[in-house]
Amino acid sequence: MRLSAIKSKVMGNKTLLNGSLFSLFSFFNQGVGFVLLILLAEYIAPAEYGSLSMFNTVVTFLGFFIAMSTQGFLAISYFKRGSEHFKQDVSAISLISLISFVVLGVAIALLHRQLSQWLHLPTVFLFATVAIAFFHLFFDMRLNYLRVQEKVTRYGLWSCTFALISFALSLYLVIGRRLDWEGRAYANLICSIAFGVLAIGCFLRERLFTFKVSADTFKTVLYWGVPLIPHLASVWIKQGGDRLIINEQHSLADVGLFSFALNLTSIIIMIGSAFNATNSVSIYKTLSSGESAHDIRSKLKRQTRDIAIIYLIAYVCIVLGASLLTPLLLPRYAESIPYFLILSLQGLGQCFYFLYSNYLFYYHRNKQLMFVTFATSVLHLALSLLLTRYSLIYTCCIYVFVQIILVYSLYKLSRKALTDNLKTS
Repeated sequence: MRLSAIKSKVMGNKTLLNGSLFSLFSFFNQGVGFVLLILLAEYIAPAEYGSLSMFNTVVTFLGFFIAMSTQGFLAISYFKRGSEHFKQDVSAISLISLISFVVLGVAIALLHRQLSQWLHLPTVFLFATVAIAFFHLFFDMRLNYLRVQEKVTRYGLWSCTFALISFALSLYLVIGRRLDWEGRAYANLICSIAFGVLAIGCFLRERLFTFKVSADTFKTVLYWGVPLIPHLASVWIKQGGDRLIINEQHSLADVGLFSFALNLTSIIIMIGSAFNATNSVSIYKTLSSGESAHDIRSKLKRQTRDIAIIYLIAYVCIVLGASLLTPLLLPRYAESIPYFLILSLQGLGQCFYFLYSNYLFYYHRNKQLMFVTFATSVLHLALSLLLTRYSLIYTCCIYVFVQIILVYSLYKLSRKALTDNLKTS
């Protein structure tokens, strides 16, 4: 095939083209953050790296409850509900987030001594985690809104600007001001508040907020989102729980090495998430197109094939690159490579999880998704409590084993969802 023909095919494949652009921008929003941690690893010892990991784990955990996991409904609402309903949904999600922000802030104020001692984090950083989770939510909602509109350029501008400012500020605070891991936490706080406020301002300017929010809207949004709390928390149960177990049964330095391996794995997951950002939009548009069941299935089959090839290519490149470069550039973290080589398989599995979960989101089968993900996370935690004490290699193998069960289960559920909702032509 001639180069011009290949170029024409690539440019004509909107999923591939937009996926590539979203992937590039995701590198700036998520990937640059990872590269930043690689650079800062030279100035942050493994033990302090473990403290930063614990801080990020708390931020992630609180993020499940800030909006009661309703923020993902924005994409579904955009395609399935009218303009007025969409505004009500955005307003309902925002109000739920504000109430949760206040409740969580009060809870930390009352329990900060116990939490600080248990998590090994100063009290000021406990309050910072709530602020980051709240304001970053609106930044994520802004990105999600631009994504479903397929405004790739604006999405990239927001994403890249956030990443560059966070990158520069983190380097200044950690290296210039010698604030160690706390400098990175402060940079995250400052950027999240700034861009969160900007996102709220944009929503106000675009008149996406309304005071006319019906009780049914809150019910619909919460009914969709609340079942996802255990689903989303399953990641925290696995990773956050493992970090606590490793810290208890090994050392904080081991937490740092294991967290570094997870961060390397997150590059694979980040690629999957970036391409899923546009692939999910394509899936939703295909499912709502009104075409025949045969045509819909054919389109979905082609999309699945294309995205699977992209995932496999990215997986091979990242595994080879990380395995060769880490010992050369960061010899202190070379011990994490054996962990990464096993965990990378879990990262590949997570990419396919993104693919199959889209169907369950679209057909509002969140409870099924919740049961599967939460059950597998409990299995993971039980195995980790049993085996992590012996070796972290066992912990890595647990990730892969549980991910295989999860992906297979979602594959079966997604096929059933399609069968139940698409009439045979």
